[in-house]
Amino acid sequence: MEPEQKRLYKVFRAGGRRFPVYLEYDPQLGRSYPAYPDFTEHPEYTAEGRPLATAEQESCPHGKPNAPGKDPPGDCGGCGWFYREQAPYDPIGVCMCDARRRENKDGSLKSRKAPRGLDRR
Repeated sequence: MEPEQKRLYKVFRAGGRRFPVYLEYDPQLGRSYPAYPDFTEHPEYTAEGRPLATAEQESCPHGKPNAPGKDPPGDCGGCGWFYREQAPYDPIGVCMCDARRRENKDGSLKSRKAPRGLDRR
């Protein structure tokens, strides 16, 4: 693929939204790679105030093991709070941790009602 070309790699769904991921060319590598959204640098949230994340993002202090007896995760993909909407290895998901939920302007939490299939309480 030529450096100027930008080709759609795949469209992922998370939190009721669609995220197109494009292949970007890296001249040092001499090949293209999927460029996922950077939710650390540019946070995005579901309508319920839950943050979106990529599986490769570094785990936050609220991370929990995704299985009993496991060590705390090193990234969001290994966290028990990370919810994948379509497939078990989707790279984009929703953080279901209440501690990371965005608040309304008045300081109250967004509605407790999560979209179908997203409530893990």
